[in-house]
Amino acid sequence: MRAIVIGGGAWGLPAALRLQDLGWSVTLLERFAPGGPFASSGGTSRLWRLADTQLWRARAMLGTLAAMERLSDRLGAPVFRRTGLLWRDDLSLPAVAEALAAIDQPVERVAADRVGEVFAGLRPDGRDALFVQQGGVVLADRLLRSALAAFVAAGGDYRPDTRVVGITPGDVSVRIATADGETFEADQALVAAGPGTRELLSGLDLSLPLTPYIEQVVHLGDPHCSPPAPDLPGLVDCPSDDEPGVYAMPDGAAGYKVGLDEPLRRLAAGTLGDDLDRAEQPERTERIRARVARDLTAIVPRVLATQVCTWTDSGDGDFIIGRTHPSVVLACGDSGEGFKYAAFMGEYLAELVAGGTGDPQFQEHWDPRRFGDMAPRERFDAIGRH
Repeated sequence: MRAIVIGGGAWGLPAALRLQDLGWSVTLLERFAPGGPFASSGGTSRLWRLADTQLWRARAMLGTLAAMERLSDRLGAPVFRRTGLLWRDDLSLPAVAEALAAIDQPVERVAADRVGEVFAGLRPDGRDALFVQQGGVVLADRLLRSALAAFVAAGGDYRPDTRVVGITPGDVSVRIATADGETFEADQALVAAGPGTRELLSGLDLSLPLTPYIEQVVHLGDPHCSPPAPDLPGLVDCPSDDEPGVYAMPDGAAGYKVGLDEPLRRLAAGTLGDDLDRAEQPERTERIRARVARDLTAIVPRVLATQVCTWTDSGDGDFIIGRTHPSVVLACGDSGEGFKYAAFMGEYLAELVAGGTGDPQFQEHWDPRRFGDMAPRERFDAIGRH
């Protein structure tokens, strides 16, 4: 059997590797490069956590943890690291604690005046927190580099700098057209093209509320120290008053990575994602630096690097994953939380492409046909991106 995977990012690349391992002949079409500056999957790390306000998501993340262990074994190197996670809020703590208890995960309630003991230097603000042992970072760049090398070594056909411009699904096969005039045919196609997905939907007779955004993060620490930042847990500091939430994580030699839970701007809706402006906004950099100086006082508030990348809101905050045609599986709408599912999606999407039906609970929430006439959202509500 032959498969074409469109998109070599956090979902498409692990799925291509898994399909190749299952004996499929796989062609991976990538417009740029996995983890490159124009991708959603760039950078050294992403936050992962079992903590969530919804029980079904917590259960999904428990499966993701096992999948990360299996992918680490397959690649011969760990693709994630446990650091623990502090979740601070005044509204969501009971739901998060209940979800973790339901999946038998230990959690510690941290009083507002003790948060600086669990997360060194964190400024108390009157809100309690939860410390969750099962949290940490996905080693994003290592995962992508190792998975691509393993895919090619297993006989996979990798085509970088290949821009898909059309998809023609059929009952028993699918045809893919590229900008340079080349045509590919296969038994199955997996469309996992990140922000570029919305420009390919017409060929699938779909209209989905996809809204890509540009996001910026900052790495901070002392360049004269090794490592430049203390080995702190991950952090989800939910919005309070008129301030946006903060997500943050240790990043080894790159410092401590921090972002605000609000985008820089929407990605322009040009033809096939031609908005390639990834310029840093100095004002956002300074906002993050000042927030670290005020609230994360164990970290030297010196900017070591910035990163600008994309994420795509799905319309309701849940992923859009499922079979749209007999020959096409769609995976999009990462809603800023896709990379923590990378290893899981490698297995799950490969199963769907190979003819599986997927977990009914996930399909209930991820069904591509669930939206009807919903328009793209002007606002979003999500926690713990990147």
